[in-house]
Amino acid sequence: MTTSSQKKEDSRIEFRVSKEEKELFEYASSLKGYRSFSEFARMAIQKEARAIVDEEKSILVSKRDQEVFFNALMGNEDGPNQALISAIKFHDDMMET
Repeated sequence: MTTSSQKKEDSRIEFRVSKEEKELFEYASSLKGYRSFSEFARMAIQKEARAIVDEEKSILVSKRDQEVFFNALMGNEDGPNQALISAIKFHDDMMET
């Protein structure tokens, strides 16, 4: 990719912060050795965004697991699919040898 095409794909984010926040952010950036404040801000926002997305994914998985478990307790679960039946048979065959 050329530099000119990269610039066309980039987006800009602007926000206002207090003087104290800016000083804190710049100090933290310098402590970690980032090349620029923009790089530090981008990495910090990206890290937090990924943490939020990962947390949400784990909550969704947890809710799904709860539903599956509850349905199994109540006898509402689906039977094993063919792949699971084959895996159980394979396991049993392996244990016999």
